[in-house]
Amino acid sequence: MILKEFSKYLQENKEKNSVSLLNKWIIERLQKPSLNKVDNILKAEFYFLKNNNNKTLIIAKSDTGRTLINALYNFALSFEQYKLAKFLHDKKSNDFKN
Repeated sequence: MILKEFSKYLQENKEKNSVSLLNKWIIERLQKPSLNKVDNILKAEFYFLKNNNNKTLIIAKSDTGRTLINALYNFALSFEQYKLAKFLHDKKSNDFKN
């Protein structure tokens, strides 16, 4: 359920880095009022801090939150690998010659 929502967000923003999108997605969901179960889960598992330079830190509240952030991070990395594999698949060997 959470991966499905995050996957939709990644597909809408394919041109951007998936790991940075993960940070942005979680913070956006934490700042808005809860609209569904995904928002409720994220708010129960995470909170974030912002420093004077507008850098953010997402902190898990429990072991399940740490597991969730790790799973989301690995999913974001796999999406980056998928984008690279798709890019390379669409290329021909002549595209890499000087």
